[in-house]
Amino acid sequence: MNKTENNPHLEPISEDISFSRKKSTYNASYAYHRHDGCEVYLFLSGNVRLYIEQTCFSPVPGSLVILNSNEMHRVQSIDQSPYERIVINIKRDYMEALSPCDFSLEDCFYTRPLGTENLRVLSPDALQEFLTLYKGLESSATPNCFGRTIIQNAYASLLLLFLNRQYQTGPSSYKNTMPAYITGTMQYIDSHLNEPIRLSVLANNFHISESYLSAQFKHHTGLTLRAYLLDRKISCAKQLLQEGVSVTDACYCSGFNDYANFIRSFKNATGVSPGKYHESIS
Repeated sequence: MNKTENNPHLEPISEDISFSRKKSTYNASYAYHRHDGCEVYLFLSGNVRLYIEQTCFSPVPGSLVILNSNEMHRVQSIDQSPYERIVINIKRDYMEALSPCDFSLEDCFYTRPLGTENLRVLSPDALQEFLTLYKGLESSATPNCFGRTIIQNAYASLLLLFLNRQYQTGPSSYKNTMPAYITGTMQYIDSHLNEPIRLSVLANNFHISESYLSAQFKHHTGLTLRAYLLDRKISCAKQLLQEGVSVTDACYCSGFNDYANFIRSFKNATGVSPGKYHESIS
């Protein structure tokens, strides 16, 4: 993984599109994180749990997951069974460039509520279609590939079209195995960002001890409660800045009580100051 040094929860995407088929025979677990682009994930084999925002489920072969740049996610290995998957990372502006004027190829990633409608379980025919398109995309990465950019763009467009077609159907059903007290803790944090949040209050809400809640939260998310809270505050501040809110108002509305700490934390997390971030999207 290639997370930034200052923000271990952000995994940057360096190319317009990158892709790989991976097979692990070791513990492939990692903590909640997000990307500065979108991800397409196809589960092929193994024994893992997938976490996306406030949900957790055990994928079956052919499980197709899409994630946008705002969605926290992680994988937790249950054992050392061979774990095989295909992962494609795509920048949003690349998808915009590929989209024709009458259709947005990024729709399936962004026109849905955060942390919902992420999963589809492909039929055998759909799985074969995906693998065929992926093989074509892989062909663009071969050395001295003639017309590499054209081939890459063509197969990327077809894959994105395939994704949008799959995600126009109804939601795939799955059993959410995230413990209620973890989901509730996340929801409480999200709705009380601009208030003091105390571990004792969180634990009392679910009639469990503070140490148990801290340990279980770290077990399920890979993050401490403090790290998760800071991440949500930064995400809230980014959203407010994108909506045109001033830097000062974004600071206090996202739960930072100290302006200097906000500037420092935001820059550590994003690589730019809130002011520069505000300017870049205005």
